Amino acid sequence: MATANVRQFLGVPYASAGRWEAPTLPLNRTTIFKATKFSDACVQNLAPSNLEFLKLSGGQGIGIPESEDCLTANIWVPSLNRKQKTAVLIWIHGGGFQWGTLILSPKSNLAIYNGQNFVRDNDDIAIVTFNYRLNVFGQPNAPQLLSKTKSQNFGLLDIDAAIQWVHTNIAAFGGDPERISLFGQSAGSMAVDAYSFMHPNDTIVKGTIQMSGTLIQGDSPGGLANATYEGDIWNSLAESLNCGNGKSKFNTQTFTKLLPILDPDDAQLACMKAVPFRTLEDAVMKFGAIVFKAFIDDITLFTDLPQRIASGKFLKVPLLSGSVLNENDIFVVAAELTTPPSIVFPLLTEVAADLQTQVAFTCPAGTNAQDRLNVNLPVWRYQYQAVFSDLSTRPELRSYHQAEVPIVFGTYDTAISAVKSTTTEVNLSKYMQKAWVAFARDPANGLTNYGWPTYNATSDSLVQLGGPANPSGLSLGQGSLLDHTCNHSDELLTFAIQLSSNFA
Repeated sequence: MATANVRQFLGVPYASAGRWEAPTLPLNRTTIFKATKFSDACVQNLAPSNLEFLKLSGGQGIGIPESEDCLTANIWVPSLNRKQKTAVLIWIHGGGFQWGTLILSPKSNLAIYNGQNFVRDNDDIAIVTFNYRLNVFGQPNAPQLLSKTKSQNFGLLDIDAAIQWVHTNIAAFGGDPERISLFGQSAGSMAVDAYSFMHPNDTIVKGTIQMSGTLIQGDSPGGLANATYEGDIWNSLAESLNCGNGKSKFNTQTFTKLLPILDPDDAQLACMKAVPFRTLEDAVMKFGAIVFKAFIDDITLFTDLPQRIASGKFLKVPLLSGSVLNENDIFVVAAELTTPPSIVFPLLTEVAADLQTQVAFTCPAGTNAQDRLNVNLPVWRYQYQAVFSDLSTRPELRSYHQAEVPIVFGTYDTAISAVKSTTTEVNLSKYMQKAWVAFARDPANGLTNYGWPTYNATSDSLVQLGGPANPSGLSLGQGSLLDHTCNHSDELLTFAIQLSSNFA
């Protein structure tokens, strides 16, 4: 029991998997499982820039237990004296598919993804979160695995397995399996998008909420996938661990071309499987922040994504989608602080961050919304604009990537800050929670009933949250004005790169 009116079930296994194996159903148990504590986190790549991101965003996920036994879900549902058979929101955490966790940090008493406050303060809602495999553990790009598994994007397969498990089991916890929606942020939002293309005819998911992430994001921080299989990265890692260099014809060819000519080195794979996870993790971190990405395998991610978008070959459910006003502040500051001379440059930082935000987040959010409108789906689009001193750990951080997450979850008081939350912050959190819950209860009509206009790029229907016009609620703007420069994304990105080169 989390509180008097919220039940919580922590660390519940949703799948089982060995290293670099597809997930399967969890093992059958002959005794009662005590779901009273979080499991270990999946193994994270806390390379310097990733670690700096976590520090800047409040320290969540630093110094917590990790292991490969991590495929678990956490469930928050109303107490039995409250409404049961609730709508269900399944959360997919971000972190560039390299890091991220749901468990408690030793420096705080409540993780930002904890669903307790969400369920405590709103009726007819259940929250489910879960771990999934990351970096080389989640997408190894190993040549030997091309012939051994349908897909080696294991993190995405884990996410798929978790959603299927929730649908099968959530009724036993008090949730309604016929009212499930997905919501995720950053890489988690990309995963929501990936699910919609993997399952265009799905009947499980009734609505999707995408927060700062789409598959059309391009060369953005935490980019989702390599266009082709990258076996040379795997071989370099294996060589650094004395498992052989694997120099072969595998290194430069795409997944589809490899299939007829496979000649895998099973000894190398066996050696890599035997490396202790901590040793493997340390080796990965020496390679950098984002190296082991998923790759397009036409199973979990698709080569013909533009054609699928144009033809509407994706899950046709209502969409709530948006971005944050100054997303890239935190990425630019983290890069500056981890690159000698480790100085944050005023003005240059803001200009570079704004250019990158437009290209990597704002424009994709607008395109994503329009793609759904093109097939006549209900769409709501927002931009989060709020800045709160207890969440912005440095003066250079305005409304940055992930700043809205503790507001949505109502966990803003978990920030490691001497500054306390304000009344405006509390009220905005309540307002946004109720919007997310309204969508989950009735994806097609809930937000309209809550007072949000459906999105149209040329009308005042862009929901601006926490902005100067209404710091604890919404004001309305026009999406076409926000996206005015999106036809010049390549030029903006080039300029941003040139500007960033001045930091070194």
